[in-house]
Amino acid sequence: SAERDGMRLISVVMGTASEDSRAIETQKLLTYGFRYYETHKLYEPNEILTNVRVWSGSQTAVDLGVPGEVYVTIPRGQAEAMTASLDIDEVISAPLNNGQIMGVVNVVLDNDVIYRGDVIAMQEVELGGLLKRLIDWLTLFFSNLFGG
Repeated sequence: SAERDGMRLISVVMGTASEDSRAIETQKLLTYGFRYYETHKLYEPNEILTNVRVWSGSQTAVDLGVPGEVYVTIPRGQAEAMTASLDIDEVISAPLNNGQIMGVVNVVLDNDVIYRGDVIAMQEVELGGLLKRLIDWLTLFFSNLFGG
């Protein structure tokens, strides 16, 4: 393995005739990797990705993020071509725990998913009072009834 500019690469070479040839092939692989690839930090721990509506809760919304740092290693110069999308339930109802999985984030490069990870609630949301739950239930009921 080797590290350069904060990027660590690991090489595994098998089937070589000698220890020296394995070292040479390993060096070739690592040189290729450092020349043509780069590592990008996509998300910080506790970074808020979005804010969504919470039904029947003591709060009307909750922040969603990722549980830890997220890095990807991609071909050099391709960072701008990455796109991220969130796949989260349309209706999120209280109670919610801090760290509860609410969906996934997909990062795509050249039509390939290069990262797929959990999206979590960034804070706890307790169940709202009886009146709040009733109002939210009626709102959802009529919204679904009339296709809203």
